Amino acid sequence: MGWIQQAIQGTMIEAGVEYLKWLDEQFEEKAPDSTERIKFVLASYNVGLGHIFDAMRLAEKYDLDSQKWKDNVAEMILKKSNPEYYRDDVVYYGYCRGSETYKYVNEIYSRFEHYQNVTQ
Repeated sequence: MGWIQQAIQGTMIEAGVEYLKWLDEQFEEKAPDSTERIKFVLASYNVGLGHIFDAMRLAEKYDLDSQKWKDNVAEMILKKSNPEYYRDDVVYYGYCRGSETYKYVNEIYSRFEHYQNVTQ
């Protein structure tokens, strides 16, 4: 790999890190628990911030905890592929294939936990 390709890849990695930091900042108040916030950041990275905010609003509407991923916002992201939910008045960004995001967060977070256990 040439030095130009390396420089471009380095810049892309830096941009990705900055984007993850920015996503984290978007959830500082909405998901104050740092462990939960990681899941929201992962989900937003995968599907987009707007869809996660939609799922959080749906969670609130259906009396779920909008600051918790598992069994709460995760359930609502799954339902955003159902017209009953993605056409709801609290949803601004419409349809999404929430099952992909649901699986993505579970897989990445499981790896994260595994790596944490290995390094301790």
